[in-house]
Amino acid sequence: MNIGDLCWDIVTETMWIISDIWWCPLIEDYKYDLTCVKSCATIVTNDVVTSYMRADFIKRTNSDLYKSDE
Repeated sequence: MNIGDLCWDIVTETMWIISDIWWCPLIEDYKYDLTCVKSCATIVTNDVVTSYMRADFIKRTNSDLYKSDE
């Protein structure tokens, strides 16, 4: 995952963009700042949450791309 990648939150049904990736020395893990495209609110998530949201976005957009080809 990289800064600028889009993610989808199935709970709020909103799109988010990865705005920053940083190392958290307290828990020795990467943290991701996600900014909501609609409201510009920013949240901090861990790798598991961000990976799930990124995968959901890719799954949804791939489905839409395949539908438009038919």
